[in-house]
Amino acid sequence: MLFDAHTHLNYEKYSDEERKQIAEEIEASDLAYIIDASDSVAASRQALRNAEDYSWCYATVGLHPSQASYYNDADLEEIKKLATHPKAVAIGEIGLDFYYGKDNQAEQQELFRKQIRIANKLKMPIVVHSRDAHKLTMDILTEEGAFSEERKSGFEKRPSPSGDVGDARVQMHCFSGSAELAEEYIKLGATISLGGPVTFKNGKRAVEVVRRIPVEFLLSETDAPYMAPEPLRGRPNKPQYVEHIVRRMAIIKGIEYTEAARILTENGCRFFNIKR
Repeated sequence: MLFDAHTHLNYEKYSDEERKQIAEEIEASDLAYIIDASDSVAASRQALRNAEDYSWCYATVGLHPSQASYYNDADLEEIKKLATHPKAVAIGEIGLDFYYGKDNQAEQQELFRKQIRIANKLKMPIVVHSRDAHKLTMDILTEEGAFSEERKSGFEKRPSPSGDVGDARVQMHCFSGSAELAEEYIKLGATISLGGPVTFKNGKRAVEVVRRIPVEFLLSETDAPYMAPEPLRGRPNKPQYVEHIVRRMAIIKGIEYTEAARILTENGCRFFNIKR
């Protein structure tokens, strides 16, 4: 049983037939659940349609930082409305991308803050996209109360060998920071989500994150159709390829693959409040 905590079955370039084919492949695999992550209003609507069609699919709704120069208040109102759908499980992916978005950083920050406030008001998990903006991302999350005790009180605590701990339900999607930054995040109550890079030959940073972060603070993801893991790198990624990521994480952690799969699935279900 596997859990893909971040994928894009709603990918705009998929035809209906391609999407159906991917769904059939998922159903023939060991995947139990996927989180269909959104980056626009249109993607959010498609993700919810997918979630209605497939019992194993759940959706996030939100505006990616790439939308920062184009969104309007009506878009945010629509996200709020879509978030009330019974299979909408988080606000995201939201955040900052200063790799591609060098000219609209102020707009990105404003959009990020507005959507954190939506998540806080609705008491929903947050899926964070952060690229080339590590410190500012953490600062904004902290300033907007994403790690506040009030927010944590609205969620079930995270089981831990050292005693249950507060969980802010903040997913650091496709985490690309250092192990030290990851440790700062988990102290705040965040969860670290990792995909293909943990399998790459040059993925030493991701490997070190997995090595140092307790498994109860980790999620497995593909970010499909992007970032296919080894040995499939260079091909379009698919949700079922999360198996390669979980196998690599198990090796790094020194545990059996089946144990890693069980724990990471439990982590995903708890994080997104999916009843098994």
